[in-house]
Amino acid sequence: MMPHFGKKSALFGATAALAAAPLLGGLLTAQAAPAAPDKALLTCDMTGTAQFSPALSGNPFGAATTMKVEGEAIGCTPSGSWAEDVESATFSGDLSGRMSCTSLPRDVGGDVDITWKFKDGSTETSKANFSLKLEGNPLRPSQGVSGAFVGETTDGEFADAKHKGTGKFDMASAAGGCLAGGLSTLDFAGEYELSK
Repeated sequence: MMPHFGKKSALFGATAALAAAPLLGGLLTAQAAPAAPDKALLTCDMTGTAQFSPALSGNPFGAATTMKVEGEAIGCTPSGSWAEDVESATFSGDLSGRMSCTSLPRDVGGDVDITWKFKDGSTETSKANFSLKLEGNPLRPSQGVSGAFVGETTDGEFADAKHKGTGKFDMASAAGGCLAGGLSTLDFAGEYELSK
């Protein structure tokens, strides 16, 4: 059973969780016919930490903030030969935009470095541009809040591949951080997907 923090604290928690949702957004293009869905080539379990500088506050307009993301993708399962030898990956990068405990983040994105570890022990690197997409209603935290990052490889291994990481967030712990002077870190967990 989730602890009850009251309406104001729950709002802080929901919006803080939204702001920390590591790491989805992609550009939409008008087309005459719907595009074929991306084919997932690799799925992994994802965990990581987001660190906020400055710490997220209750400013409803948000503040220019950098979110440093460090994470790991493990337990990877390929669905084809393209990424069949990938065992795991680590990622690190800075995403910037306007963030707050009491409003949805705006225009959050940046570059992330990915190191791939293969079954033979070798490694390769990629750089990808990530942006943030959020789902959920901060006024109804009981419905849950989820977020994701999406991006595309801009350099290195798996050229032109698409990246997506999705997760749900502990709104109660986020609320505690916001009410105790500012949210500086938040852990996340979910699923990572590489597609083409």
